[in-house]
Amino acid sequence: MWARKCGAPPQWPSRVKVMLQSVATAALGLAVFDYMSNADAGYLDLSAPVSTTVLCLEKDAWPMRHSSSSWFEGATWMDWYEYRENMVQYVDEHRCMGNTSQSGVLCAKADVPLNELEGSLGVPLMATGEWPVGRNDAVELYGYLFLLFTFIMWLVVLVHDLALLSARYHNGVYDFAAIRRRFPCSRLLYTVWGFRFFKRLLIGRGILCCRRRCFQRVGRFWGILLAPVFLAWFVVAYNILIMPVAAIFFIIYPVRLSRVMLFLTCLAMAIYGVILSVHACIWMSSAERRQTYAIIWASPTREGGECICGCVYALKGSICTNLLLIGVGVAYKAFSLCFRCLKGLRTSNWAHLISVLFPIPLGVYEVYWTQPDGGPIRYRVDGQPVQAELAFDSFALMDEQPESAGTTVNLAPCSILQEFEPATWSVDDVVRYLEALHLGRYGAAIRTHKVDGPTLLQLMRLDGLSELGVTSEAHEAKIRERLGTWGANSASSGHRNSNREMSSPKMTALQAVPEKHQDREFVGCCGFPCIYGENSRAGTKDSDDEAEEEPCVVAVEDPAEQHDTLEAANST
Repeated sequence: MWARKCGAPPQWPSRVKVMLQSVATAALGLAVFDYMSNADAGYLDLSAPVSTTVLCLEKDAWPMRHSSSSWFEGATWMDWYEYRENMVQYVDEHRCMGNTSQSGVLCAKADVPLNELEGSLGVPLMATGEWPVGRNDAVELYGYLFLLFTFIMWLVVLVHDLALLSARYHNGVYDFAAIRRRFPCSRLLYTVWGFRFFKRLLIGRGILCCRRRCFQRVGRFWGILLAPVFLAWFVVAYNILIMPVAAIFFIIYPVRLSRVMLFLTCLAMAIYGVILSVHACIWMSSAERRQTYAIIWASPTREGGECICGCVYALKGSICTNLLLIGVGVAYKAFSLCFRCLKGLRTSNWAHLISVLFPIPLGVYEVYWTQPDGGPIRYRVDGQPVQAELAFDSFALMDEQPESAGTTVNLAPCSILQEFEPATWSVDDVVRYLEALHLGRYGAAIRTHKVDGPTLLQLMRLDGLSELGVTSEAHEAKIRERLGTWGANSASSGHRNSNREMSSPKMTALQAVPEKHQDREFVGCCGFPCIYGENSRAGTKDSDDEAEEEPCVVAVEDPAEQHDTLEAANST
């Protein structure tokens, strides 16, 4: 509130905090990349050289690691291809012809100037033409992958949190239900990924083939036997299919797909963190499999020229331990963000800002509370909220009150609309609710026993639905599961409690002007919605500062009329 007192517009302090927090998260990823890609002599085990003797090449002939400044030069790529394909030929063509004191000397007794140890490391070239066992560039590859995912995560978190702080766009971030409805081909991607197929095998449900379920008895055996194959396919398909498709559509729909894109990015980063941890354990257990580098230095010749000499060394054990800790930390942090995203992906009503450290749903704001006598609390005036900025602590000032030692907080969920609260239903409302579930056969018993909303809740708690004639376990489960998702007045028309609306009774900080939404979906290429014409809005203002205190009003077209509109669009 201090920023608001200084004249800052509403929600701008939260926007600034979100930007700073996202930059701080990106800085951590950049630090990990810098540690993994900028190796020096301190990373290597100098007591156990991999190469036996010193190898000397012509000046500027020894390829360096991380020389990104020369990536756009054709000669660099030609040299890379030559020493990768035929190291013996590359070494013979570029061997130093001058007479130098370092040529043929054992690497364990080589004289290396101290100032040369500060330079960059070279590619591990061997005089015998054989690559060391740890010849791959795994450490650098992990570093560049983490840098890429960190950049994507920073961008997606920034878009997601700024959208939630906007009165115009905070209802436009999609959850799983909205994605399945708006992007039908997402189900096809999920099917191609194969996780549903693998899950059905493990739980014994078999495979649906020609409208018949097969392999129900032996499916679990085959699922366990083929688990490594499925796991490898999951990783490959996730990287070459799901992530590229999601990235393309995120560019087209940045706000709508920001939450699911963040979930997919964090999941991919967690997978690579686990793989790095396993790889580091292998390096720690076997020194022969560790990543290798070459320490190179300039050595003058007796003819007055200069050669580049080098020896190959492997990473030392302490660096492998640090890489293990980095992999575990990256996997833990990425999985934590995945789980935080799931709260908003299951239902948008429980979404929260990702960049802030406290996962508090936005429905808590604005926060109002008073002293026991009904007066304003300390440091607040009458009618002033305790906290209205969504990126700041909602329990601010609670520990600074005189009665703070004897108070606590009690939070409880409540329905967005009163009609979705069963405790307020009448007998007719209960009957309409059952008719919406196609269980109207129990309506007569409901009217005979005069079962209203509170009575229905009491019978459900006492397992007394059998008194109303509900003997089927499936019917009883259906009544329990749908309770709270169907409104009494709208149940007969099939309208359900929306999982996409962020408007809750307390959330006045982001309530926009009255707005009328009409779903006018126009299916585009491959079943995905077109960029234009998905929702037609009326009454939307351009600025968040013009938002009023009235909640959003959502209106949905008649299903039959919407169906006619879709058929007309498809025929066109």
